[in-house]
Amino acid sequence: MLEETFNVLIAPVEMLADALNSNLNLQRYKILFISGNYSRILTRLDRRFISLEVRRAFTSFQLMTILEENHHSFLIVEHDPMLYEDAKQMVEYVGQALKQTSREAIILLYAPALEPHLQKMTELADRVFCIYEGEKAPVKGRAKMPGDQATLEAYS
Repeated sequence: MLEETFNVLIAPVEMLADALNSNLNLQRYKILFISGNYSRILTRLDRRFISLEVRRAFTSFQLMTILEENHHSFLIVEHDPMLYEDAKQMVEYVGQALKQTSREAIILLYAPALEPHLQKMTELADRVFCIYEGEKAPVKGRAKMPGDQATLEAYS
């Protein structure tokens, strides 16, 4: 990821956890992991992550405060749609705060799926990565062998 960017990643939980665990060189950054009420990622992280600071935001207002007080160079924010249930108007403000904070740090806003609150925030992002796992269809006309490549049906 580029310095001073607001990035959104929509991907399976295991993919982000594996990426973080296999890139311990990320520790050259001062990393802040911000979760909401519940984290799907924290329990999957390798204990060798020694430079990771963790904060929880139980409301969108707490998240705004954490962003304002930031002194880290890399922020991983685990999106929690529950933060906006009673404060829908805060979605845009949090998105703007993430964009503002990205002027001083790398921001990675993570979610396992796109939902309406996150969709509004992605409009302010510099880059959006969407990685979805799809069902694998067997190749027509022969048995699938391990290691075989498949052509997408649209191109066959």
